[in-house]
Amino acid sequence: MKQQESSRRHDNVVKFGLAMTARVWYNARIDFGASMLFAIFNVVLNQFFMPFAIREGASNLQVGLLSASPAIGLIFSPLWASLIERRGKPRPFFFIPNTIGRLLLVLPALMPHPSVYVITAIAFQLLMGIQAPAYATLISRMYPGEVRGRLMGYVRVAMGALMIPLAYVVGSWSDAAGPTGPLLTAALFGAVSIVIFSTIRLPKQAPVAVTMQEQSKPAAKFSISEQWKLVRGNRILAVFLLATSFAGFGNMLANPLYQIIQVDELALTNVQIAFARIAYYIALLFTYLFAGWMIDRFDIRYTLMAGICAYAIVPMLYGLWGTYSAVIIGNGVQGMGEAIWDIGILSFIFRLVPGREATVFGLHLMLFGFRGTIGPLLSAGLSESVSLTGLLVAASICGWIGTMLFILGSRGKRLKASG
Repeated sequence: MKQQESSRRHDNVVKFGLAMTARVWYNARIDFGASMLFAIFNVVLNQFFMPFAIREGASNLQVGLLSASPAIGLIFSPLWASLIERRGKPRPFFFIPNTIGRLLLVLPALMPHPSVYVITAIAFQLLMGIQAPAYATLISRMYPGEVRGRLMGYVRVAMGALMIPLAYVVGSWSDAAGPTGPLLTAALFGAVSIVIFSTIRLPKQAPVAVTMQEQSKPAAKFSISEQWKLVRGNRILAVFLLATSFAGFGNMLANPLYQIIQVDELALTNVQIAFARIAYYIALLFTYLFAGWMIDRFDIRYTLMAGICAYAIVPMLYGLWGTYSAVIIGNGVQGMGEAIWDIGILSFIFRLVPGREATVFGLHLMLFGFRGTIGPLLSAGLSESVSLTGLLVAASICGWIGTMLFILGSRGKRLKASG
C-alpha cells in the first residue's frame, strides 16, 4: 500500500501550470524532441518541394498532381481507420508508413526530374493515408483531454519557432547549391524523428479495452454505410463535415495557383519564398499557442470558425491583390488557418465522438481525399484557359460558403472546453 501511494505521488507532476502524470510528461518531451527533428523535413516537403519541382520544369498538370497528392491516399482512410479500430493497435499503422515515407525524399534528390517529384509525392501521401487515422488514436491515448490542446499547441509552437530560421536556411541553401542537399537532409532527419517518437508510452490497458469494446460494434468492420450512421445521427458532426468540405475544397482549388503565382507570375527567388514562409511560421507559432489555450478553456466552435474563415481570406488576397505583399500576408493567414485545422479538428472530434476518433477522422480525411484530388487538378487544368484571378475568387467563395454553413449550422449546442 505504501509503495502504491509513493508511486502515485511520484507519478504526478506540474509543468507549464498543467497537472499531469509522469507518463504524459514523458510523452510530451518525446513529442517535443521528435518535432524538433521533424521541422527540417516539414520545411522542405511542405514549403519547398513544389517550387523545387517547378524549377525542374514541372508543367501545370504536374503541379496540380503535386497539390492533389496529399489527398489521394486519404480517400481510403475509412478503410485504414476501420482496420485500426479492429486491431486496437495503432502503433504499426503510424510508425511503419511514416518511416518509409520520409525516406522517399531520397528519390528526387538523386533523380531531379518532375516525374520523380510527382511519383514521390503520391507514394508518400498514400503512406500518410495509412498513418493519419492512427495518429488521431495515438494522440487521444498520449494526452488526456484536459491538457491535450495545450500540450499539442506547445509542441507545435516550439517546432514553428525552429522552422522560422530553417525556412531561410533552406531557401538560401537551395538557391546556392540546388535542392539535393536539403532533400537528403530532410529524409535523414525525418526518419530519425519517427524513431524517437516511437518510444512514446501509452496506457497499457487502453488498447485492450478498445479492442474488447469494438468487437461488439458493427463499425469495427469496414462499412461505409455503418460509418456514415455516425454522421446522420449527429447534426453538429454533419455540419462540420459539410462546412470543412466547402472551405477545404476552396483551399485545395487555390493551392497550386499560389505556387504558380509565386514562381511563374511574380518570379520570386527561393529566399523571397522563404520570407513568405517565415510569415507563415510566425502566424502558425502564435496560433498554436493561442488556439491551444482557447481549445482547453472555451467552446471549440469559435476557434474552428476562425480556422475555416482563414481559407476564404487567402485566395481572396491572392486573387484581388496579387502582389508580393499579398503573398506575405496570405502566408500569415494560411498559417493561422492550418494551425487551427491541425489541432482544432482533432480536438473537436475527440469531444464530439469519444472512442470513435479513428472512424470519424477517417471520414474527414476521405472527404479531404476527394476534394483535395479534384480541386488542384481542376484549377491546374483550367489555369491555361481561365484567369488565375477568376479561379482564386471562386475558391474564396467556397471558403465563405463553408464559413457561413459552420456558423449557422453549429448553433444551439455548446461543446465543453475539455474532454
